[in-house]
Amino acid sequence: MILDNTAWAEFYEKFRTRLINGLSGSYCFADREDAVEFAFDKLMHRKDVKAYGDKYPQSEKDWLCHLYWQARSFLSHIKSRSDRHAKYVETMSKELEDAFISGRQGIALDSEIRSEALVKALEIFKAEQDISRRDLNVFVLRERIQMPSKEIAARYNLTVGNVDVIKHRIGKILRKYGPDCYLRALRRAA
Repeated sequence: MILDNTAWAEFYEKFRTRLINGLSGSYCFADREDAVEFAFDKLMHRKDVKAYGDKYPQSEKDWLCHLYWQARSFLSHIKSRSDRHAKYVETMSKELEDAFISGRQGIALDSEIRSEALVKALEIFKAEQDISRRDLNVFVLRERIQMPSKEIAARYNLTVGNVDVIKHRIGKILRKYGPDCYLRALRRAA
């Protein structure tokens, strides 16, 4: 069953709402809606027929199943990205814990304030230390997200050795100047 644009449009009208409502209620409506839009876009425009192999959908039910699992995959990606961000914010906050001195002790700061302060601190750090966005991205991907050096090197057209040198250099500078940048950013965020 190969779908042309007209068939996809009919399929979209028929199953869009059903797919959105069939996804986990633990995600907000907007995320579920985005997931379904992504699934339709991927299967309509980006997934090659050859990628299905011998599992090419033969019926409406098969297509619905493929769309559902594509949408679930998208939601899973959103959750893992959100979890990684929360872990990153928590880790950086703990590393820069000494920034909570003088007047900040005992005050519970929510993750939103810490997250805003962290972003501002990195901007301050980048500007004051004349660090390029690329080098800062390389550091974050390697050090915090734990992406392999080889993948980062391919993404930024660097050698694996360059990635490791950038990670080490930025880490050393960040340990020295980061806490002060974070303290200043935290004052601005509060």
